Amino acid sequence: MPSRQTVRIIAVVLAVLLAVVIGLGAGIVTAALDASTLVAVGAGGGAFIAIATLGMIIVVYLVPPAQAPASAAPLPPPPSQTTAASS
Repeated sequence: MPSRQTVRIIAVVLAVLLAVVIGLGAGIVTAALDASTLVAVGAGGGAFIAIATLGMIIVVYLVPPAQAPASAAPLPPPPSQTTAASS
């Protein structure tokens, strides 16, 4: 069985690949509808960013990071803050 790290890497790669394909498709469709080159590139880029963001949110939800081992020591408390008035 693959490790959690391997599953996360594969999920991220698939999410980015899907975003690239959808962004390319959006740019091609926009260009085919006689839009300017700038508008077609903007539509493709916007679709890529939107799908990649949604994909990363889904990956984090479905494959959460591994929990810290129980044997890990807790962090020490932050140093107490003293003010100039109290000294």
